[in-house]
Amino acid sequence: MKKNHALFALLLIAGAGHAQADFNLEATVSQCAACHGSEGIPADAQYPIIWGQEFFYLYTQLKDYASERRSNPIMSPMASQFSREQMKQIAQYFSEMQWPEIQVTVQEGDDKLAQRAITGGQCSACHGKWEGDSRIPRLAGQQPGYLEKTMLDFKNEIRMNAPDKISTMQQLTDAQIEALSRYLGSLR
Repeated sequence: MKKNHALFALLLIAGAGHAQADFNLEATVSQCAACHGSEGIPADAQYPIIWGQEFFYLYTQLKDYASERRSNPIMSPMASQFSREQMKQIAQYFSEMQWPEIQVTVQEGDDKLAQRAITGGQCSACHGKWEGDSRIPRLAGQQPGYLEKTMLDFKNEIRMNAPDKISTMQQLTDAQIEALSRYLGSLR
C-alpha cells in the first residue's frame, strides 16, 4: 500500500514538473475559460468572474489553491501544477482583462438587508467601494451565486484562507448574506 502511495506521489511530482516545463500561457488561460467563460462570464453562477480581478488577489488565490489553504476539487490540483512565476503570469493576464457586466435582479428589501450586513460586518472597512485594491478582491458586479457560496463557506468554516472573514460572516444571517450577494452583484 505504501508503495502505491509513493508511486502515485512520484507520478504527481513528475506530472507537475512536466506541466511547468511545457507551460503555455495562452493554452492555460483557454482552459480557464471552460469554467470562467471565454468572454469573462462564468459557465456556472457559483464560479467567480476573474476577468479584471485584482492581480495580487488572483495570485494569492492560486497559491492558496495549490497549497490547499483554499481547497477545491478542480482548482487545487490545477493550481498545484504551476510554479509561482506561472501563477503570476496567469494572474497578470486576467487582471488586465476588462471586467464583464452581468445582469442581476435584486429583490425588494435587499438594499436594506445588505446595508445592515455591511454596517454590522464592517465590510466596507476593507472592501471600500467594492472595486478591489491589490489584496482585496473586487466584489462589485461579481456573480451573486459565487458571493453567497463564498460568504456561507466562511460562515460555516469551510473556507479557511481568510480567518478574519469567518467571524465577520458568522455575525450575518443567511438572509443578509443572500441579500448582500445580490446587492454587490448588481453594483457596476
